[in-house]
Amino acid sequence: MLNFNIENIQELVERAYIHHAHSAFGAEGATAIRALLNCVKLIYQRCPPEKIQGTLAVVVGVQASPVSPATAPLGTLVKVLDYATVGKALVANPPGSHAVVERVSDGTFRVLSLAADIDLKGLAQSALVYRFDGHAERFLAKDFEDFVPPISPLLKSNFATPTLNSLEEAFHYYGDYVLETNCRILKEVWEGGVDGPRLVLVNKPEARMRDSLAQALEFLLRDVTVKPEQNTDETKPVDIRVSWFASGATALIEVKWLGKSTAKSQSSNGVPTYTEYGSPRAQAGANQLADYLDREVRHSGAIAPTGYLVVFDARRKGTEGPADLLTESDAMAFANDVLTFNPDHSTRSDFEPPVRFFMKPRTSYFKAA
Repeated sequence: MLNFNIENIQELVERAYIHHAHSAFGAEGATAIRALLNCVKLIYQRCPPEKIQGTLAVVVGVQASPVSPATAPLGTLVKVLDYATVGKALVANPPGSHAVVERVSDGTFRVLSLAADIDLKGLAQSALVYRFDGHAERFLAKDFEDFVPPISPLLKSNFATPTLNSLEEAFHYYGDYVLETNCRILKEVWEGGVDGPRLVLVNKPEARMRDSLAQALEFLLRDVTVKPEQNTDETKPVDIRVSWFASGATALIEVKWLGKSTAKSQSSNGVPTYTEYGSPRAQAGANQLADYLDREVRHSGAIAPTGYLVVFDARRKGTEGPADLLTESDAMAFANDVLTFNPDHSTRSDFEPPVRFFMKPRTSYFKAA
């Protein structure tokens, strides 16, 4: 889906803004802009920009030193030795905070988090400054201020590998296939086949749904590994884990289905029995995923796991069996339903709003109202 090369983007930006850095600080400015761009890219490999809940300023002081960093007037600085620790600090910052990271000449960092925003132009009088505010990116060098035009709505930052934004776009794209069951794996989930009424699911359809989604993500995403049935610890498997190369981003995806499915017959006369799940099943999935996320952080030390609950919604109103004839209003009763959750785990910073895929019945099997 995406064919962006972050190194090429970095080179283009470097060429675009190096003359302002040189005009502001001479040859030292030209060197500093390269160091700043590389620093931003490496920070986003440990902390995806989607995980930054406030603003981020990355600073390279032109004449600063480890004992006299450019950010010293801003407050009490914390010395950090590596990018991994910088990433953890950024993920841990509260919503609305203003994070500042300065890379100093010995390769270490000075980090602080502020409640109030900083004077970027004042800081830029002695340093090159990159600023990310969740939507826009810009560079400052003395009196120069250059905004970086976004190259794609899927990129939260031009300097980060597309991760969570690209995953959400993939969900949107895949949802069109789910709507009409246009997937070779997924078409096996219906009693009576995909060309039948599409009212009742087969027994235990979740594995097919999981495999269909995992295959779609492998096709639609770049630079990822997609692994079904991955443990968050010794005992708890999550349905799908998506990990991006050269990034701290990881997505844990829990798959649930709603509707009616056949069950193994419990009667001696072979009368079919059914399993039926409504919206409480989605809540159970959300609770389960929240537990997985807690375990993931505790057992793996992951920096930036993000949870996604994916719900395949095949609910119909008044279905008794797979060969029923329903009116359009009954068959489509849940087409535009909005699932509500209590507790709503999407208030967590690591839990995205649930994704619901409605699975349409066959229009040609509707009966007259």
